[in-house]
Amino acid sequence: MVSIEIKNTNENILIARKIRDANKGSVDGFNLKFTEDNRTIVIEGEKLTIPDKALLTSEVKVNGILKPLANGFEILNEEKGKTVNLHLDAELVKEINVIRSYVKSKTQHDVLLELFKKGLEQFKKENDTQQKRSDR
Repeated sequence: MVSIEIKNTNENILIARKIRDANKGSVDGFNLKFTEDNRTIVIEGEKLTIPDKALLTSEVKVNGILKPLANGFEILNEEKGKTVNLHLDAELVKEINVIRSYVKSKTQHDVLLELFKKGLEQFKKENDTQQKRSDR
């Protein structure tokens, strides 16, 4: 989640409105609220757009990573993952493709449920084996 915090003044209300208007059509959505004491305007969302570079004044506090755009900025989450290129050996690629083809026809819920069941079965087997050893 990224956020913009601005001191609640007449000038900054205009800035907040411009930022709000720029993010209205966003697929990611956003929230505009005030702190309990009404001293600060807070705009939060998964990704926010500041439509004009001039709106980024010293009174605007940004929580996230600023990515420059043609006219303004985009604010992205700092915790977002990174893309990494891996070079895998042929055997591992073959195994990954087998897993991918097996999982492709299932829902996420089905896959997680199956993994959970298999994990429980393995846990029970290991406990039974350890218990038999301790009984001897």
